[in-house]
Amino acid sequence: MQKANLIFLYSIVAGAFGLLALIPMAHSADEPTDCRNIPGARCPDLDEESENTVDESVDTVEESLDTGDETVNQSLIKNTIVSNLPAGEPVACEHEWTIRHLYYQPDSMLPRRMYFASCNQDTDSPSLFVSFSLGTRIKAKNDKYSGAILKSTLNPKTGKLEVEKIQHHSECVFMEGIAVSSNCKNLSVLCRRNYGDRDFDHDVLASHPNKDWMTQPKCAKHEMWLYEWKDGNIAAKPIKSRMHRAVDWSWEYGNNYIRMGDDGTLGMAIKARVADPKGQCHEADAFLVMDQKSHTYTKRGWYWACGTGHTIFNRLAYNSDSSKYAMMCGTDGSKKPGSLAGLWIRREDGESQEFLTTHRYRLIHKGGPGTILPLAGGGYLGVVLGHDGNITAKDKIPLQPPTEIGLVRFDENARPVGAVKWIAKKKDQYLGYPQITPLGNGRYLLGYGEMKKTSHSAKEEWSNYSYLIPWDFYLVEIDINGKFLTKPQKLEGTGWGEQDQMVSLGRGRVAWAYIPDPTYKELNKAPECNVKELQLSVYDRKEN
Repeated sequence: MQKANLIFLYSIVAGAFGLLALIPMAHSADEPTDCRNIPGARCPDLDEESENTVDESVDTVEESLDTGDETVNQSLIKNTIVSNLPAGEPVACEHEWTIRHLYYQPDSMLPRRMYFASCNQDTDSPSLFVSFSLGTRIKAKNDKYSGAILKSTLNPKTGKLEVEKIQHHSECVFMEGIAVSSNCKNLSVLCRRNYGDRDFDHDVLASHPNKDWMTQPKCAKHEMWLYEWKDGNIAAKPIKSRMHRAVDWSWEYGNNYIRMGDDGTLGMAIKARVADPKGQCHEADAFLVMDQKSHTYTKRGWYWACGTGHTIFNRLAYNSDSSKYAMMCGTDGSKKPGSLAGLWIRREDGESQEFLTTHRYRLIHKGGPGTILPLAGGGYLGVVLGHDGNITAKDKIPLQPPTEIGLVRFDENARPVGAVKWIAKKKDQYLGYPQITPLGNGRYLLGYGEMKKTSHSAKEEWSNYSYLIPWDFYLVEIDINGKFLTKPQKLEGTGWGEQDQMVSLGRGRVAWAYIPDPTYKELNKAPECNVKELQLSVYDRKEN
């Protein structure tokens, strides 16, 4: 089948069968055809015309960011540059065909997703672990990627993270989700391995009743393995377990997060690609829960699909008060008619519930879910990207209104508590890259990027890079209802990845890693993603 026909069939079939949750509609093993004529060119269906949609939000909490009431205070952030990356390799660029909150990109444009975990949060010297990937971009399908784990510890005198060890795993195609116990002793990391590798210590997948569904060589080139260390020494040989055998990168949907429960379990959100009885490939996700002691799967979670449609985003949280996992995910399907994208919440033992709808045109989305956090009492708090008002299917994604940042609360059963509360917007500029991290004492750190400027015409910005890369990054402290407690702080030389979830270091400190100086500075010229430096960042509210 010709590639051009694949996208056409995708849009027709996905619209007709958007309500089928069991098996989202399939993609061919071939990679999709770009909607643009030249690499980097704009997709005319995205913003060729502006629909004068009015933002009908009446939420009095929402902050307009058009007042210019912002400051530049780089003393809030302490950065550490890491230049001695393993084997002299650069930070890996994302794989081709990565779908993001506001756009999809058929080229390798941005750094590949990174994953973080922290421990010793109740001390002056907490540690940050970073799981990331290395490799020089040539052509993504032919690149030689590898994985790495970095351990760093906060120096209380300087307020900076200092690298203790970087461990290279050349056998890993990518290094992905990471979790660590509160005392830094037990560390778990997802390593994507080539299909058919055999050097595992435990075949955890063999314990699952749906193991055949999760063993799919026709549609998958990779397997997902778990690496574990029980003494905190990442230089030691890890315990290796085979977890899932239907992972691929032809279409770079979804995330691969893990969370460590205090009930002796490990929860894994895995993007999966499987074949139906007719041999057609399908895209969705699995959420699996392993007993850490026996290295066997429990009956918790699901082996297929957090919601209706193909899984585009899947973000995971564990609540220690209820001992339950929950996932907030985004798909290219909705219970509403037409070409729309749904945002869903699903607890490990419940059905998925759609709580928000956004515009979608083929592979292009206008928003999606970000971080989900556990709350006291068993509930959850999520940050999302979208916009207020009634969302109905359009022939193309309307330029107006720009996307906003919203908060959504869920109860202990992962049911939405009221509607999404929109808390930040700009009249003529898209917001993106949403982050929310607990600071303690009822305060949260909200992060966002200022993206596409609606004043830029298609002629000025033919690339649409500003749907992908922020012009500026901001941090602001808020309460649980989204009220701004500080002025937004514009960062200089510092940013984060769209799907890279910041972590708390305790005592009002937040940490993450990314490449240095990642902002968009000139129309149609994206910053380099394949850089040989990693930047570790710490926010400390005591400096505010």
